[in-house]
Amino acid sequence: TFLIWVNEEDQLRIISMENGGNVKGVFERLCLGIKTVGDSVRKESGKEFCLDPKYGYVHSCPTNLGTGMRASVHIDLPGWTKHSVDKLKARCEDLHLQPR
Repeated sequence: TFLIWVNEEDQLRIISMENGGNVKGVFERLCLGIKTVGDSVRKESGKEFCLDPKYGYVHSCPTNLGTGMRASVHIDLPGWTKHSVDKLKARCEDLHLQPR
């Protein structure tokens, strides 16, 4: 799946996702999509995405300052959740991950 959200939290959110474990394929599709959108913007307007040399890409959502990239992987962990959600949260914290 490839989609673009316009004027949600960010001015532009480009999303690539799929079921399964093909993380490389999802990332490659995302990279191609970003390039294609950037090329289209450049062709239509003659402008580039706003890139500040110190702060990175400028967004309307300050939590996405910098690269603006966020990666998520959704997995089912039945062995963890059947014992204790608190143990899962603690383990995720040890690994600097966010359970959702």
